[in-house]
Amino acid sequence: MTNTELLTLQFLPEDLSSVTQYKRLVAKLLATALANSLEVAITHADSDPRIDGVLFIHGNISPIGPAIRNDLYAISGSNIPASAMVVFESDTTIVVVAPDVVRPHWLLLEQLPMSVPTGRCEVFLSAPGWMSDRVPITVMEGPPAIARTLYSGRPSTTPYTIVFVASPASETTAGAIVTDGILTNRAGFQDVVRHCLDNMFNENEDVLRIDGFERQVRLVSIFDTLQPGSIAANTLIRQVAPDMTEALRDRMNDFVRRYWEDPDIVFCVTDSAVYTRATAWPSTDDNGRASTAFAYDGVARAHGHFTDIPGAAALSTNMDMTGLTAIHEFLHAASDFNNGWIDDLYVDDQRTVFCVNKKFRTTAGSTIPANFGTYEGVQYASDTARDGLGYPATWRHYQAAPRNAAVPNLMDDFWQPTTSTNCLLDGLTYEWLRDRLNAKIMR
Repeated sequence: MTNTELLTLQFLPEDLSSVTQYKRLVAKLLATALANSLEVAITHADSDPRIDGVLFIHGNISPIGPAIRNDLYAISGSNIPASAMVVFESDTTIVVVAPDVVRPHWLLLEQLPMSVPTGRCEVFLSAPGWMSDRVPITVMEGPPAIARTLYSGRPSTTPYTIVFVASPASETTAGAIVTDGILTNRAGFQDVVRHCLDNMFNENEDVLRIDGFERQVRLVSIFDTLQPGSIAANTLIRQVAPDMTEALRDRMNDFVRRYWEDPDIVFCVTDSAVYTRATAWPSTDDNGRASTAFAYDGVARAHGHFTDIPGAAALSTNMDMTGLTAIHEFLHAASDFNNGWIDDLYVDDQRTVFCVNKKFRTTAGSTIPANFGTYEGVQYASDTARDGLGYPATWRHYQAAPRNAAVPNLMDDFWQPTTSTNCLLDGLTYEWLRDRLNAKIMR
């Protein structure tokens, strides 16, 4: 059946409970279609007027969440061109908007422009020689969403989830709790979210793209102006002299789970203009649940599939967004506190836990071993020149050979000699993290 002038849905006293329930679902679907101007397909046998199927006719794009002016807005699809524009068309107006982040399966507007009129309209994507289906939406004035899904990720009850949170409060260097200005700077928060997503998914380092991981990751933002900025439970960031901002990772689960999210990684955002240097803590795996074994230098270890404490990064709206800070901090946060830390390579500090990408000589200036380490039976060479930056004479640590020797390692000083977005992880750490993300994302 391709069209109909009249559809009658009858609830009869003799209906079985299962039939009544089916009819209720049909009624709900039809009401949803009517409210949202969606097309539905209704099927029945040629010789029988009774319905045997009702379903939405899906477009090849899907807006994610409500369309609210000045709020984040995302659309998913497939084979989206990099040059795609977002078009909003009503009976009287056409507004064309350039997205801020574009991936083949998804795009993001940092803010739905005020130029898009409120009310009913159709949204579609357009690029030279290509246009998506049109999808009806209702644009609202506000208020902005408190918790917004930016991308749903893998269809699973436990998707790998990255959450961006505006921290209601910060802890000062003196230990006092103060309200963070971020809750009065939604535009700044959304700009950080935009930057992080573009940094993680569009720069040269492809560890989040290589196995289609980005299509499986759930992305969520939380900006809740109703949360008081005077209690410890809402204090997600600590200020560290002279200029660092630090995530209080032990508070992430309790805060984020208020919004029915179970985070693997949390980016906390502050509005500080003084404490602008980003930092991150690795996650702590839940070792009581499923894991995937691996061998590093002959030692048996494991990638935990689930997180006990999420990895946590702290960023400021006033941070320098010209470099690779967001993905650098993500790489810290995606590693494990006890069983595989991806450490900074621009300092000679030695941790007491196992580090994937950093080893130490007995004395400074002694010969760097030719082989850095063995991961899963594959031997990886050492970087004897520190990607061209050179090891200071007083340093004892050394690192694995780079995948791009022309620029610093992504976990090293990527600002030197000039800011480069071409920096990559070394080969060993890349393969180790690739396996770790696969274990977690495909759990």
